[in-house]
Amino acid sequence: MDIVVSRSGVPLSKVKCRMLALDLDGTLLNSNHEVSLHNIKILNTVEQQGTSVILVSGRMHQSMLPISQQIGLQNPIISYNGGMVKHPKTGDVSFHLPVPRSLAVRLIEYCQKANLHLNFGWNDQLYVRQRNHWSDLYESRTGVSAEATGDLLKLPEAEPTKMQVLAEPEKIPNLLKQFEETFGSDLYITRTQPEYIEFMNPRVSKGLAITSLANELGIPISETMAFGDGFNDESMLQVAGHSVAMENAEEEIKHICNYITASNDQDGVALAIEQLILV
Repeated sequence: MDIVVSRSGVPLSKVKCRMLALDLDGTLLNSNHEVSLHNIKILNTVEQQGTSVILVSGRMHQSMLPISQQIGLQNPIISYNGGMVKHPKTGDVSFHLPVPRSLAVRLIEYCQKANLHLNFGWNDQLYVRQRNHWSDLYESRTGVSAEATGDLLKLPEAEPTKMQVLAEPEKIPNLLKQFEETFGSDLYITRTQPEYIEFMNPRVSKGLAITSLANELGIPISETMAFGDGFNDESMLQVAGHSVAMENAEEEIKHICNYITASNDQDGVALAIEQLILV
């Protein structure tokens, strides 16, 4: 499909965009968690025209780095739903906002009592109590292998950038409600995949991260464009000057965006850039 104008019905026209903020899973990556050659070609072309391409994901930095390298990007990477901004070449961390230790301990204890699988992201490494089919699933999707500790409470003074519960999709809605009732006033909680519930510092969001990075790069937020499909993309889609939802996006996400493009399996990112930005 061609990109379509959202509810406004305004005819398509070229927009000024100096920074692209791209979610990965369900957006830039197809259902095989790969970047298509078409997307890579168009991202290289738009960068040559002077637009900075920024990858923005709930993933760990180490999981995003190979994708950035495959595309050939040199820009900072926004990982952990905005919890970390790190340069792919120098390794310099310009922003990091972890979960306070006391809250991490509470969540670990809660998950242990409920016998839930918990991913613990600390120092850009992944830890679990024990490896199982959930850690295998996460590794197959992201390339990140988890280290089993036997007890996450044994990690001394660890303040994780992100914690993540994995469970059967049909259980997630009730679990999400329970977590929001118990931890919602203290943590940022979001569902990012059918099997994932993620927990971060309450001040973390993709929207704050792209706003801060745009300011750092001297780019007005009005000259940014964000692409996304899930609820954790909502904040950056709302703050960006131009917002694009994928055809496979949640309906609530489509309703807040300026444009809807083709799905992640149909190179929707490339199609939108071609029609809205490239000259």
